[in-house]
Amino acid sequence: MDRDELKPIIENLLLASDQPVSADLLYQTFLGRADKEDLQAVLKELQEDYQSRNLHIVEVAEGFQLCTRSEYSDWIRKLLKLDKSFKLSRAGLDALAIIAYKQPLTRAEVDEIRGVDSSGVVKTLLEKKIICPAGRKNVPGKPMMFRTTQKFLEYFGLRDLSEMPTLEDFNEELEGQIEPEQVELAFKEDDASQTDTDTAEETVTEDTFTDDEVDDLPSADNGLAEEIVGEETSTGAHDPEMGKA
Repeated sequence: MDRDELKPIIENLLLASDQPVSADLLYQTFLGRADKEDLQAVLKELQEDYQSRNLHIVEVAEGFQLCTRSEYSDWIRKLLKLDKSFKLSRAGLDALAIIAYKQPLTRAEVDEIRGVDSSGVVKTLLEKKIICPAGRKNVPGKPMMFRTTQKFLEYFGLRDLSEMPTLEDFNEELEGQIEPEQVELAFKEDDASQTDTDTAEETVTEDTFTDDEVDDLPSADNGLAEEIVGEETSTGAHDPEMGKA
């Protein structure tokens, strides 16, 4: 298929999809009738075309997504009756930042860094599918480890984990040298605590989940989150998220 045929088809696929669309996914959709290079080029071309339109195409979570513009968000919330309060607490952002920068790691390791028990916030992050199980650590007791998901990238508008800000980026923002690139996020970035960006090397022995499998996991109503976070016991300080509905 030539690009003139591909372009309107891909444009409609972007509109119909509820998740970012990658060139690999399109290649599977077209059953090899188009080259990956052509598909990637059409995606980039469409992204440029939409720069002057009321909608735009953003590159996020290793794919492309057709999105509304932030200046119309209030009208969209009114139409869809969206809850503005859908955001993480300070404790949730603390735990998420630790997991994002040091993944994979166990809940006990999150507890050690935060200084309090993190069962409540880990349960909340699992319920929102921002994190997921990442196998078990090869130590006595084999505790569950956690990592971020594709939804984490989507929420924060990141193409991949390499786009996460570094300590130097935060220092520059605090010193007023640059303006934040993202002015509106689903979860407020300025509440998140920064941790060391060095990723700890861990050995995963079993129970590793892919992002596609995360979407198939039972909801927290079925007790999955409680079961996962309940595997480890802690005697740390009380977590403010514990007991929240």
